[in-house]
Amino acid sequence: MSLFIIIALTAYSLFAINGIIDKFLLSKAVRSPAAYAFYIGIGGPLLALPLIIFDISGMKAGIGFVDLIIAIICGGSFIVALYFLYSATQKTSISRILPIEGGLVPVFTLVFAYFILPNDRLTDMQLMAFIFLVLGAVLISLKKDKDGTWHPQAMKQAVLAAIFFSLHFTLLKYTFEQTAFIPGLVYTRLGFWVVSFALLIPKDVRRAIFSTPKSTSTGNKFLYLGARITGGVGGFLQNYAISLGSVMIVNAMQGTQYALLLVGTIFLSKKYPKILSEKITKSILAQKIFAIILISLGLIILTVY
Repeated sequence: MSLFIIIALTAYSLFAINGIIDKFLLSKAVRSPAAYAFYIGIGGPLLALPLIIFDISGMKAGIGFVDLIIAIICGGSFIVALYFLYSATQKTSISRILPIEGGLVPVFTLVFAYFILPNDRLTDMQLMAFIFLVLGAVLISLKKDKDGTWHPQAMKQAVLAAIFFSLHFTLLKYTFEQTAFIPGLVYTRLGFWVVSFALLIPKDVRRAIFSTPKSTSTGNKFLYLGARITGGVGGFLQNYAISLGSVMIVNAMQGTQYALLLVGTIFLSKKYPKILSEKITKSILAQKIFAIILISLGLIILTVY
């Protein structure tokens, strides 16, 4: 099995833990999507800057002006994507959002990569694995709920989130191709700050951002810290996997995160039914098992070929 696949699997395992914690926080503590995106955007670069000591020569080599702008756009697009994702999640159930993320992010990445990354092309077997992984991700996250109607604004925001996530990951791979891993990571994180500080401009958003820490309990602050640690390490590993292998394959592997998230939600829903609910019927179980089989087939193909 390729090293980047193992690293990506580890990253998505951490993202599954992060996803459960984020669900708690967005349900109980942080009600403003902009505030949540702001604090993630401010903290992201702070985690990346210490890495400079491991590649001082790479930082001294610098990066071209145009590539620096692209790196900043790359980082900024991630925070924009988070804002749209959290906004959509608040307007409808997360079960409606995950199939869009699991299905559209890899597809949009495939399109962006075709125009931006001429050296990143999938072989026939990798394309087959890509299809299995994407279908598995959609199936494992697809769930019917009592309300059969879509919130139009939520759907629009979910699609926009998928587009900006895809743009971020594609430009991230491009940046890694122009410079070393650590400098690329640091340069793209500058974009986190640009968009995060821009969120302070609207008065109502600024008020929500500054009031959030005061209204958050000590226990939820520790939860937030745990979310940022798992999310930060997971993000670092995901970025490293992208630098080593195909960005399209790494994104398509997101279904493994949903599989682990499903297992974690089932166990925790008994203790926290109002926040984490996962009703499992025979038909739903069959759907999830089939999805896991598709994801497994995709991983097996990547391992063998």
